[in-house]
Amino acid sequence: MRASRLLGVVEVKGNKTSRREKAAQTRRRMIHAAYERFCEAGFRASTMELIAERAGVAVQTLYFSFHTKDELVQAVHEYTVLGDDHVPPPQQEWYRAAVAEPDIATAMAILVDGTCVILDRVAPMVPAFQAVAGDPAGAVWRHGQELRYDGMVDLVDAFRAKSRIRRGLSRAHAADLFFVLLGPDLYRSLVIERGWSKTQWSTWVRGSLLRDVFDVEPDSPR
Repeated sequence: MRASRLLGVVEVKGNKTSRREKAAQTRRRMIHAAYERFCEAGFRASTMELIAERAGVAVQTLYFSFHTKDELVQAVHEYTVLGDDHVPPPQQEWYRAAVAEPDIATAMAILVDGTCVILDRVAPMVPAFQAVAGDPAGAVWRHGQELRYDGMVDLVDAFRAKSRIRRGLSRAHAADLFFVLLGPDLYRSLVIERGWSKTQWSTWVRGSLLRDVFDVEPDSPR
């Protein structure tokens, strides 16, 4: 009797786990569908009905999960920054490696390459986010940019422990350069619109940050 009860418990738990995994997969599918629609057609032209159709779910399912289009935008924004694993950049391996690396040129290469992975998701969404900048949905983007700037200040502090900031450049101006050069707007302009390769972008950004912020001449491109 005990064995059968134990087997029954295992089976129930297995079913619950399966349902949770299925629900999580459906949620990811809806977020990815919204991301693709927003990137292709913009925020306003991407209705909840069209997003649900692309995700292969009923529109009621989409509303049940996100309630409003603004909530869906927030989920998409979180996906672009955190990825499917929902791990903040400072907790990701590449970020920790960049902060821990004592050689600034090596650390900068790690930082730029890791940031590139995030920007590859964020940059296609920039027009959609900017289109709703003044709307309630735009608060997600504005707050995200504020958090990103704070993160750049932290990075400047971590990197100036490896090498002194260039003479005449303030900590705030150094953070401004990190914010712009490692930002989605510049990445979108150069990689998506002007056709730069990711290697060209990363090599240029790495060199610019080393020279303009720390007065360090980068090694030859990898």
